[in-house]
Amino acid sequence: MLKAFLVNTKLGQVGMGVRDSIHLHKAAIGDLENVGTIANDMLARTLLERLCEDGRIFVDIGAHIGSVIGGALAHSKPSRLIAIEAIPEKAEALRKRFAKAEIIATAVSDHDSEVDFTIDLARPGYSSLNPDVRSQTSEWRVIRVKVTTPDAILPHEGVDVMKIDVEGAELGVLRGAEALVAASRPLIMFESGPIEMAGYPAAALWQWFDDHDYEVVLPMRVAHTAPGMSLEMFLDAHQYPRATTNYFGIPRERRDQVRQRARKLLGFH
Repeated sequence: MLKAFLVNTKLGQVGMGVRDSIHLHKAAIGDLENVGTIANDMLARTLLERLCEDGRIFVDIGAHIGSVIGGALAHSKPSRLIAIEAIPEKAEALRKRFAKAEIIATAVSDHDSEVDFTIDLARPGYSSLNPDVRSQTSEWRVIRVKVTTPDAILPHEGVDVMKIDVEGAELGVLRGAEALVAASRPLIMFESGPIEMAGYPAAALWQWFDDHDYEVVLPMRVAHTAPGMSLEMFLDAHQYPRATTNYFGIPRERRDQVRQRARKLLGFH
């Protein structure tokens, strides 16, 4: 796939920016009620790729074809970029494409095991530990993958930004990263869509952040002073038309620091 080969190039980064702008423009003309969702998701990616402090660690969980890896390497200067990808073929392709990134081929959650992983052949980005994927696609196959915890394979200290996009299993990843979160207090960008995976409800995902002294923040609020989302606001944001697909979990003690950095990156005064 051409897109996969371009993500580690300047041309590819520019192309993805143009693609996103065209997508937003088309929505503004013919799909107005979804403009907010698209704009928030675009802003989330812009911030994610730029917010890692120089010399600290960036972690990408659910790396797919490496779009976020390419963006983070292009727009920030992490000391290490560690990416986790469950599908072995994708992980090997990432190793070949990104010499500056550390690629780990495994699934991650809150336990060690070996499980079925569904590859969505029609929409590879939706591949998941969630077996419900099979009822939502025209083509799929199942592979066996190892599962471990982030705490078992990632450094606990020095992680500044962590992105989690694992198609509904984000809460399991967070539960398996307790030591990392306690030691590093990273900024976490996570996906939360309208379809829940069994055992990982959206309400419990919000509660995990609240219990760990994090605020859940919409991308458009990261650079501003509005308080974090309440549980009711978070659940409402999942209703159609969704407010966003991607949210930021920000440690309460880092909220001002992240806000100021985001404002600088976005050119606010």
